[in-house]
Amino acid sequence: MQSKHASLISFLLVIGAHVGVLAAVVLSPSKPKPVEIIMPTIQGVLVMAEPEEAPPPPPEPTPPPPPEKKPEPKPVPKPPPKAPPSERAVKAPEPEPPPPVEKPAEPKPAEPTPAPVLPPRAEAGQLSNPAPVYPSLSRRLREEGIVVLEILIKADGTVGEIKIKTSSGFKRLDDTAVKAVKRWRYQPATQGDKKIDFWYEQPVEFNLK
Repeated sequence: MQSKHASLISFLLVIGAHVGVLAAVVLSPSKPKPVEIIMPTIQGVLVMAEPEEAPPPPPEPTPPPPPEKKPEPKPVPKPPPKAPPSERAVKAPEPEPPPPVEKPAEPKPAEPTPAPVLPPRAEAGQLSNPAPVYPSLSRRLREEGIVVLEILIKADGTVGEIKIKTSSGFKRLDDTAVKAVKRWRYQPATQGDKKIDFWYEQPVEFNLK
């Protein structure tokens, strides 16, 4: 296209030049000298056309992304084959024999009831147990009271251990009672036909009346 436009322009320029020369001759007032008109040769100038730039090749199409590989499904494990029923499961269990009937135990003979315990006795008249001597100072001070003693009477009737359970309120009277009872003798306690040791409470009274 550019080469065609260049040829046309140069052709028009040549024609324009000739037309200008003819107009000047015609309009000149003096009689012009006969001029030999040499018609120019119309010859175009060949202008080498610039090589057309080849259009850029179309961009190569972007290759489509490779299809995503789907994960292969994992094989489902097959259940293990069921074992054939054993003979024990098929066969019904044999009934157990009934337990032997236990004979009722014979009742044990009742244990004999222990014989009652008879407490000791201490009659002063029978065993000659002397009464405690009243302390002279306690008489002058008018000291009176009752002493309660806990005494252990042995199987032979003698007195073992002595404890003051209740005081008379006066130490002289308490000590006098302990000394007197320590020498006493008792008829021992018995259980059935057997004589036994026995704890016994013995009151001793001090009275000035």
